[in-house]
Amino acid sequence: MPRCSLKVKMSLVVFLLIGTVSSSVAGLGLLFFMREFKESTAARQFSVVGAMAGELDEKILAAQRELVAVAMSITPATARDAAAIQRFLDERLDLRQVFSDGTAYFNADGKLLAFSPGKGANIGGNFSRREYLVRTLQTGKPLISDPVPSQRNKGHQVVMFTVPVLDKGGRIMGVLGGRVDLMEENFLSRVAHLNLGDGGELFLFNQQRQMIAHREHDRISKPISAKGQRELLDRVIAGYQGSGEMRNTSGLLSIYSFKRLPTRGWILAAERPLSEAYAPIYRAQKLVVWSLSLLLPLALISVWLFVGRLTAPLQVFAGRVREIGGDAGKYLPVPVQGRDEIGDLAQAFNAMMQELVISRRALEAEKGFAVQLLQHSAVPCFVIDAEHRVIIWNKAMEELTGFTAKAQVGLTEPWRAFYDEPRRVLADIVIEGTLYEMADLYSCYADSPLIPEGLRAEGWYRLKGKQKYLAFEAASIRDAEGKLIAAIQTMQDMTLRANTEEQLRGMVAAIGESEERFRRLVELSLDGIAILVERRFVFVNPAGCEMLGFHSGDELVGKEMREFIQRDSEQLFLEQVVCAEETGTTAPWIEERLLRQDRTAVEVELGVGPFVFRGEKALQVIFRDITERKLAKARLETLAHYDSLTSLPNRVLFFDRLRHAVCEAKRYKHALALMFLDLDSFKQINDRLGHAAGDAVLVEAGYRLRECVRACDMVARMGGDEFTIILTKMADQRDAALVAERVLESFALPFLVEGESAQVGVSIGICVYPDCDTDLDGMVRYADYAMYRAKQEGKNVYRFHCN
Repeated sequence: MPRCSLKVKMSLVVFLLIGTVSSSVAGLGLLFFMREFKESTAARQFSVVGAMAGELDEKILAAQRELVAVAMSITPATARDAAAIQRFLDERLDLRQVFSDGTAYFNADGKLLAFSPGKGANIGGNFSRREYLVRTLQTGKPLISDPVPSQRNKGHQVVMFTVPVLDKGGRIMGVLGGRVDLMEENFLSRVAHLNLGDGGELFLFNQQRQMIAHREHDRISKPISAKGQRELLDRVIAGYQGSGEMRNTSGLLSIYSFKRLPTRGWILAAERPLSEAYAPIYRAQKLVVWSLSLLLPLALISVWLFVGRLTAPLQVFAGRVREIGGDAGKYLPVPVQGRDEIGDLAQAFNAMMQELVISRRALEAEKGFAVQLLQHSAVPCFVIDAEHRVIIWNKAMEELTGFTAKAQVGLTEPWRAFYDEPRRVLADIVIEGTLYEMADLYSCYADSPLIPEGLRAEGWYRLKGKQKYLAFEAASIRDAEGKLIAAIQTMQDMTLRANTEEQLRGMVAAIGESEERFRRLVELSLDGIAILVERRFVFVNPAGCEMLGFHSGDELVGKEMREFIQRDSEQLFLEQVVCAEETGTTAPWIEERLLRQDRTAVEVELGVGPFVFRGEKALQVIFRDITERKLAKARLETLAHYDSLTSLPNRVLFFDRLRHAVCEAKRYKHALALMFLDLDSFKQINDRLGHAAGDAVLVEAGYRLRECVRACDMVARMGGDEFTIILTKMADQRDAALVAERVLESFALPFLVEGESAQVGVSIGICVYPDCDTDLDGMVRYADYAMYRAKQEGKNVYRFHCN
């Protein structure tokens, strides 16, 4: 076999290595880019569809509320007179702007009495068998129909909005209806003419697969596809909301996003061809191929030149070694007798080794410094939604894990920050409720002592190239209806504590009973460390003295530690002590309360383990101040449930309290009232005096409302200038009337804002349980209807909802 030179061998090896690594990195990078781009594209498209769905749903609700407001203004005399109701509809120009295809009025028997604009050809006709009219008369509630054929424009499809018209006794006098033509320009058809990128489009359909809005009018009211033909569409009909890929009616593969409208249950969909959505991926693939084709030959030439220059000194050095005749089986330093290439190479090697040692020492010093910084940082946390997607990744998590929020938010892979392969994190278990997996995933776990339904686990993890001991806590986040919508997971870097425990055990085993060396080991610890003999202090480090409010450990020697345990934590501490004494192992860490010298309490995390002190059995107690951590969690809880301006409960806490109040009322069979309040003339104050004055009025309004109710009742701010009051344990309906009159009297007094006097009234709607059903949304809606009636009947009054 011909002999190859070192230069040839190294050139081939380096070139193969560079080629393999470059190709692998380029391929993996391209795959990662493709996956991230696809997920990002789907997420962005779903976000756009969600925003449009929310806007469309709000427009539908606004149209329905407009129709409800007009229906409430129809008097019985007007409802019985066909000519009067025709004049009434002709004068309502606001309805023409919303219902471009016209509005109609039917009596309680389904007969069409009036139609606007113009005089409809079907006036006097009987529509009692129309489904939308039958359901409105049966339920007595507003209704939005599915597409039906238009009576005015042949071949057109319309959506019918119907609202019952009630007399003062709550009986149905008739039905007011508004029609929206799906083939004309309006708020429903407009969504189908919006563009989504190049070639993308939007369309709207219902759960019966009937098309409601589409830019191709001939597809309106037609079925989109049969069940079983398109799997993704079947999943959407069943309730799925999100993005996915499937072929359109032309056979072209596209990315679809679906979002359900809460009001009617219709589904807004977006379609975008993959050829347009993934165009950057195809360009990236071509760029990678061309880059590798050009760079690899250039890399081969560079490697050949570089290796030739690099191996020249080694060849000279090898020649000198052969001249010396050294033994190849054992390397011995070659004496340097001159400043030739061999001497330069040896000197460079020695200098390099020296620099490497210095760099390693500096790296170890930096590592210790970084651990100290992490100990004093804020609590790291992240939040995932019900679909396991990361929605919050705070700065402390970035510092702790090295993963930026940009790289994590929107993905379902929080495990990448802690593990080398896919697996569930603690927050995933909370979302799924699969507590049985805890034993397989964590060696040390328990229920959280601070948060209901919370979980806790801890262990060693490798983060940013370093071993860290982390304590995880995860808890569920629920909406006002108690539905699980997300989970939060917090982390505490307990590396210092774990290392301190291991170092203490190692040092104590090594130095035996040397108390002086033990003191030097623990006196700089950030945790409080104490040694107990017969449960009395014989040693306390400086951190422990400071935590207990003493200047030195001598003041504590001889005292029982039990004297510094608060009464509610005393039993837990005694159980730890007994566990450590009887088993000879470290008792589990528990959160407890210590009493300082001035008898103030401090929250700590405390562990007890066996110890040997001067030949006697003793106990080692380590405790850490966690007051700031608990205060931070309490502040987060307050921000989540209370209004920042008025300090009143917000919508989330209101629905929770209302649910509890309804359950109590149902169990003990007593009356309950829900009051919905809206300030009168509040907009004039904002316009005349500014938003700061408006905020001052809202704060004063909240104060006056609290003064008008009992301690067991609750006042909440729903948003803007709307408030609610829950009156519990009432004797009868007159109690709610008394409170309403008291509120009106309180608001009769002028508000003093920035030196000026302003008059603000309040309109009140009242719903009384059990006169209304126990459905929370229904109660709020009934109280809201009563409040609108109070507005229409003169304002600054109260009205009860009448079934």
